[in-house]
Amino acid sequence: MADWDGAGYVHISGLQRAMATASLESVAVAGSERVLDVGCGDGYVTRQLAARVPDGSVLGVDASPRMIDAAHAADGGPANVSFQFGDVTTMTFGPEFDLVVSFNALHWVPDQETAYRAIAAALKPSGRALVQFVCHGPRRSVERVAMDVTRDPRWAAAFADLAQPYVHIDPDDLAKIVGSAGLEVTAQSVADREWDFGSREQFAQWCTVGFSDWTSRLPAADGPAFVDAVVDRYEPIAGRPGLFRFLQLRAELRRSPGSR
Repeated sequence: MADWDGAGYVHISGLQRAMATASLESVAVAGSERVLDVGCGDGYVTRQLAARVPDGSVLGVDASPRMIDAAHAADGGPANVSFQFGDVTTMTFGPEFDLVVSFNALHWVPDQETAYRAIAAALKPSGRALVQFVCHGPRRSVERVAMDVTRDPRWAAAFADLAQPYVHIDPDDLAKIVGSAGLEVTAQSVADREWDFGSREQFAQWCTVGFSDWTSRLPAADGPAFVDAVVDRYEPIAGRPGLFRFLQLRAELRRSPGSR
């Protein structure tokens, strides 16, 4: 996974913050839980979580060093929140968390089974998890369009050995994926979302930060042209300039009875 621009993300993350905040509001907490936020980004939602568990604590982990730098640099926030660099597929927490959450991050993890095994290992026997991410659907995603653009003769050589940096699972496959990790789905829903960035330029700015896995392979001068090509091809799919459409899966999980 590329090292995302944490400082840039702060300015374009309205979509991610709105989706995560809406989902977070539906999570009941007693106020004393120990919480792990996987893929915490710049820590905005992590700090919201910490405010809801004043007698507990929240640890945010992210695989992007610049995201963790941005989380540490943010002013204010509860004293019961902390951040550290960490990849969900290699984290080694024991069963110490009452709640594990992940918002808009797990679709950037190709090794889904390993990710969920690590999440399961971090949960107390009575713990639970809430995950939210972009899933597969009939409409072509902006990430799929980006992969199409990598085959353009202008850039094909730079992407010759690129492994797809994301995964959009079929919602029907989630139970099997998490089941192999010792988890079970207790609630699941899929929503067809859209977000209007207001202009083509604002959507392109959002893509510029989010497409690091692609643009990091190009000379800096070619990055904007690559993003423009993706935005141009995606616009007919979304329906109008500046509009982003995606399917979002939200699931609540718990450790399977008898799992260790």
